[in-house]
Amino acid sequence: MNAPAIRVMTRRDIDLALRLFEVAGWGNTRADMERILSYEPHGCFVAGVDGEDVGMVATTSYGPVAWIGNLIVAPEARGRDIGMALMRRAMDHLAESGASSVRLDAVPKAIPLYRRLGFKAEYDSLRFVGEAVKHSYAGIEPITPGDIPGIRALDTRFTGLDREKILRRTLHEFPGLCFKAENGGRLVGYIMGREGSDSFKAGPWICEPGRGEAVDLLNALMDEVAGEGLWVGVPEGNVHSAKILQGLGFRQNPSSLRMCHGDCRIKEDVKGIYGLGAPDKG
Repeated sequence: MNAPAIRVMTRRDIDLALRLFEVAGWGNTRADMERILSYEPHGCFVAGVDGEDVGMVATTSYGPVAWIGNLIVAPEARGRDIGMALMRRAMDHLAESGASSVRLDAVPKAIPLYRRLGFKAEYDSLRFVGEAVKHSYAGIEPITPGDIPGIRALDTRFTGLDREKILRRTLHEFPGLCFKAENGGRLVGYIMGREGSDSFKAGPWICEPGRGEAVDLLNALMDEVAGEGLWVGVPEGNVHSAKILQGLGFRQNPSSLRMCHGDCRIKEDVKGIYGLGAPDKG
């Protein structure tokens, strides 16, 4: 077998990505892949072997910190170091783009590969799933485009990232699923939701630690998608978020492992991160 040929992914490869998502069972949609390509149009890659496309990986850059996600190799091509080749190309791209720190959420079977590349564990990334149910809430308002600067500042305070491009795109596509909480005219939290292939997803969900507005934000989102499945990713250090979800009857699915490569001194304040944006792009 020849060595894999790695090339930049384009919109013409979205059907390939959807087939690989189905193989992985991750529930990503065409719109998800279009978003990823818009965030990093030169940072998503396809692996081909003997003229056949057999794998992919994607990156999202936030300046000095970047994310790698959606590493998938077709089952028939596994065990041939194709995943390693894709990861090295993604990491080279991010280094060339100026990222000094790279993070990812690792499913258990991929952890040995990432460890060989020098990634180190940071924390468990928990997964909760349940049914959205209507609950009472107060003091929650829809997000408008004019709110983005303040939401960006609050988000950066807890994540250490500048995710403005993510915030604006999510609000543009799902304006009815984005809410903010204020107290005395001061922004204290926000939540954004989006539609997946088989359920809705909550996140980013950011709130000042321990505040009651955190559950009100979730309730506002659930009110819009009541009766539908809802997925939430939570850093293990946010005990308040886990208690909220468990109290609402959400069940915990197998977790992944947040890992970091390079300069990992930029730390998240996970007590304010009630819901992760997405495991593939932070």
